[in-house]
Amino acid sequence: MSKFAPHRRGGNNPTATSSTVCQKCLGIGHFTYQCKSSRPYVSRPSRTQQLENPKVLAKLKAEGKPSVETPEEFKNKCVCFVRTPF
Repeated sequence: MSKFAPHRRGGNNPTATSSTVCQKCLGIGHFTYQCKSSRPYVSRPSRTQQLENPKVLAKLKAEGKPSVETPEEFKNKCVCFVRTPF
């Protein structure tokens, strides 16, 4: 043991309160490392679905989630490649 930073045993045991929310199962009353439940599936639209379907994008905007507007130059789906002769 160091005299400058002594180690204490058993003095710092955090206990979960009723307001503690588990990040894994979203349950209340325990920490993530104590969780025995499985992770719930949260269905979310992909970024492609958000950009292609304006209804999904409008719904997410109404919920207050930030979104990025797509510039006009990227809205055109045509991707053209020009081959140059050697």
